[in-house]
Amino acid sequence: MRSTLFSIPAELAGVPVFGVGWLLLAWILISLAIVAYVARQQGWNRDTLSYIPFLAIFCLVIVFVLPNLVVAGADGKPLGIPIRGFGVMMMLATISAVGLAAYRARQVGIDPEVIYSLAFCMFVAGIVGARAFYIVQKLLEGSLKIPVTASGAIDIPATLVMLASVTQGGLVVYGSVIAGVPAGIWYLRRRGLPILPMADIIAPSMALGQAIGRIGCFLNGCCYGGVCLTASYAMTFPPGSGPYEDQMAHSGWQSGVWLVQEKETEPVRVGYVAPGSDAERQGVKAGVTVKRINGDPVNSLADGRKLLSATSNKYQIEAADGTVIRWTMSQLPARSVPVHPTQLYAAVDAGLLALLLWLYFPFRRRDGEVFALLITLHPISRFVLEAIRDDEVGQFGTGLTISQLLSLAILALACVLWWYVERQPRLKPTASDK
Repeated sequence: MRSTLFSIPAELAGVPVFGVGWLLLAWILISLAIVAYVARQQGWNRDTLSYIPFLAIFCLVIVFVLPNLVVAGADGKPLGIPIRGFGVMMMLATISAVGLAAYRARQVGIDPEVIYSLAFCMFVAGIVGARAFYIVQKLLEGSLKIPVTASGAIDIPATLVMLASVTQGGLVVYGSVIAGVPAGIWYLRRRGLPILPMADIIAPSMALGQAIGRIGCFLNGCCYGGVCLTASYAMTFPPGSGPYEDQMAHSGWQSGVWLVQEKETEPVRVGYVAPGSDAERQGVKAGVTVKRINGDPVNSLADGRKLLSATSNKYQIEAADGTVIRWTMSQLPARSVPVHPTQLYAAVDAGLLALLLWLYFPFRRRDGEVFALLITLHPISRFVLEAIRDDEVGQFGTGLTISQLLSLAILALACVLWWYVERQPRLKPTASDK
């Protein structure tokens, strides 16, 4: 995990970097260069003018949004804007995905400029949808609260900052699909372009973007999996990460001891001990059957974790054989309990899917098959991965996460799309498909 890669200073040579400062000046010069280049290539037309609103939006972001993201030090002085690993990987994902789609478009005789415009439309809608999905999901779970002022009113500036903090994580892939795909269809219809052939072109890029984006999730420490004590590839995360904070809040991990219970009929045991902790130095070992904690009986896993969570820093475990172990935690565990690195599982899964879709493209029989394959295979793997993730809860009384429910819905849509695609005329082989 590396949530922050580095920080951009708030000032340079006494002049602000953000707001009305160096960055705005640099962006104005870049914008003028872009507009001049496009105008030289294609003249002053509607496509050339369409760049201006996009460039102007970034000017507004630099002036009004970025200054609110500057982090202040303990003395109140601005330090700068931290560059998050998640945000960097999102940028790389976008560049790579758009580049791959443009390359394929060029292969089949489509102007890559179409891909760039389509990507911008889908990207903006996708980011908004992904963030909105995350906010709604966390509000439903009760793990996120809208900031309020001392008087109880909604703190609008703090709320806007929270909504805009996408570089720190908090984006849901399905939210980007729900918003991005309709936006892409709207753009293609507006330009009079065929939807199914274009969907096939961008399908591998969508999977590639997710593969790189999931590495950003790993750097950010979100989208983590459940506890895994048996696999050598399980990973621990530092304080401040999702796994660490969740284990500290609900499972008594501040004791340095992780309790497990395979079945309700089996006794509670010590499953894992924090390496180098006071608990380990005093002789607590994995596998010990726990009878009492601090003198209170342990009848279930919930009992044991509640007792560990309720204690400040002095602990006592009585084992089934009568052995009593006492320890005082002088400091909190350095890392979390090992968990499944589901972020990396998802990255590998999406990368393999991108490769499959890319290789399948020349062999498609009808337009739409590549995209249909994407929305068939991805929901299946996502459904399985959700089963070993530990950062979401069941919704609507089903025991299934909202992403699992959406996976089932997308699979149903995939069946409809396959039915529609199979009724389209077969493609004639072309040189670009070889």
